[in-house]
Amino acid sequence: MTRRAAHCLAARLGDGSVAVCLAVLVLAAAPSARASGRMTGPDQGAVAPQSPLPAPGQRAGPPHRALTGACPAIASGFSCLMRWRIRAAQRYLAGQPGRIGLVLHDRVTGATWRNANARADFPAASTIKLAMVTDLLRRARAGRIALTPSDWTLIYQALHESSDAAADQLWSAFENGRFLRRIARFGMTSGSFSASPPYWGYMYCSPEDLDNLMNYVLTGLPYGDRSYLIRQLRHVARIQQWGVWGAGQARRPGNKNGWEDDNGIWVTNTVGFAGPGARYTLAIMDEVSAHTGFRVGTNTLTQISALLFRGGHVPWPAAEATP
Repeated sequence: MTRRAAHCLAARLGDGSVAVCLAVLVLAAAPSARASGRMTGPDQGAVAPQSPLPAPGQRAGPPHRALTGACPAIASGFSCLMRWRIRAAQRYLAGQPGRIGLVLHDRVTGATWRNANARADFPAASTIKLAMVTDLLRRARAGRIALTPSDWTLIYQALHESSDAAADQLWSAFENGRFLRRIARFGMTSGSFSASPPYWGYMYCSPEDLDNLMNYVLTGLPYGDRSYLIRQLRHVARIQQWGVWGAGQARRPGNKNGWEDDNGIWVTNTVGFAGPGARYTLAIMDEVSAHTGFRVGTNTLTQISALLFRGGHVPWPAAEATP
């Protein structure tokens, strides 16, 4: 989760993130002046692929179409099966509210599918915690910082249940305004702070930034650090079992999610991997108005992942944001 200031008072919910009001940002209040909340929901394990399921007050999406005919002339470089699934995801996205940015990457063929908002800036929310932890592991490996057992506990909490308190302590101990320069090495070249002083909770980035980060984790880190992060992302707490998690247990997904409520604008973000050998990376960032809310955002991200990796819709994730 993150926090950001605008011409409104942002309410902090979920994993500790607040979304941006669609207004000019102003200087943020001190990080200590925050409300907090929790989100609960049952385990979202693997679910058999299904035809679209009716959702509370809304359809999950159009019926799954048979994969017949010539391979779609889209998303060059992906397998024909994945191109059919990308087409299904495009049709689903066309009917969803709000603003959504997406990047899908095949690490075997090098193919990448980006939608129109793939390079647009969104509130980063708690996805930025993955960038912070990646930075800490990299600097610790180089001997520039030393991580104590207590620091490792904080890292686990920031990744597992997306603890804001843990992220705050890590930021205070190790990070500063040079964070932007360091994460640019991960391919996060459009990251920015939305307030001063620099703080992880007031950041923007693009879906492409997040996908570049995920690929850096999978290919740029030494084996030990890479294995640690893959293991943590594959075993996140129930609070983060949506988004890329919709790929299903058989595809061994891992993800880091983020969510914010900022005066009625919900932000839900997910970045992760799925498939044999973590073949595919996927980053999705979504902004939607309050009348649809958090559950619509988490469902949208989950259904996109399910369409891409299972070929059909799945039940809505049950996690709910609470004050």
